[in-house]
Amino acid sequence: MCALLLAGRAPRGAGDLVDAEVPRHESGAVTHRRESAGDGGVLDTLVLDLASLERAVTAVLVVIRAEGGPLGRIPALRLRALAEGVRPVRLDCGGVTGGRMLVVGECYRDAEGGRWRLRAVTLTAPLLPSAPRHAPPAPVGLPTAGTCVGPGLLRIGFRAEGGSGEDVDLCALFELADGRKGVVQPLGGAAGALRLPPYVRLDDDSLTVNLDQAERFRRVLVFLTLRGAGRSFADVRGTVTVRPDHGPPQDFALDPGGPDSTACVLLLLTGEEDALRVRREARHLAVRRGVSPQRIVDYAYGWGLVWTPADV
Repeated sequence: MCALLLAGRAPRGAGDLVDAEVPRHESGAVTHRRESAGDGGVLDTLVLDLASLERAVTAVLVVIRAEGGPLGRIPALRLRALAEGVRPVRLDCGGVTGGRMLVVGECYRDAEGGRWRLRAVTLTAPLLPSAPRHAPPAPVGLPTAGTCVGPGLLRIGFRAEGGSGEDVDLCALFELADGRKGVVQPLGGAAGALRLPPYVRLDDDSLTVNLDQAERFRRVLVFLTLRGAGRSFADVRGTVTVRPDHGPPQDFALDPGGPDSTACVLLLLTGEEDALRVRREARHLAVRRGVSPQRIVDYAYGWGLVWTPADV
């Protein structure tokens, strides 16, 4: 287990990683201790002196890192949090099958008065490097699958390279827990809403999901489409940006598609109790003549909408 200190949305350098190799942050506010457990296992303990943390530190990620194999090979992963005057919190990290790093918790300053709060995250991501120590840790990238919980908003965008983003539309299909379905897209002015159903809003080139309403979602599918004839995602390159209000940014590069691809599915968000499970898709779809890219995405994921031409 290790801790990663964040200033804003990113670590400032290798010194912000505290683990068994470097068991004490230079501020003295975060320390790591490892000892043998009675059952033959290993007990790692992180001690956070929140009152002593520098004002620049806005969050501390609690991370489980596997060395020598995937996390799924480690049995009975458990996290327990103890604080003075607070009931102990226990999190069983079961069901992890892949990946080599798991962000299991985030201790962050809230927006009101700078009070510290702890939330469970359960987010798998690429392994942080342990050597060389003089190099800054790699940013936490978008996981194959992870969980986003509130409070706050989740912002998803696409930054195209050069002029390849011309006529690229960011869209989303949604299905709410009460059965309502629809689409958020530039065509037809279907911009959605944040405080009202569908709790998804499109503003310019950014799609925002209201995580405070996570329990109202069944699923959300975020995708890109191309307008106009003669273009395909073979010509489009760029970066997909995923920015929660709390937690590190999670970005990934969009690989080019085939010559007949005019739709690309980016993310699938599925509701799980009071959180949204996020899965990276990055799936290009070939569109048939006479069938819109939106309808092809619908068919591929079984959304079941009735489509009519939209006013541009």
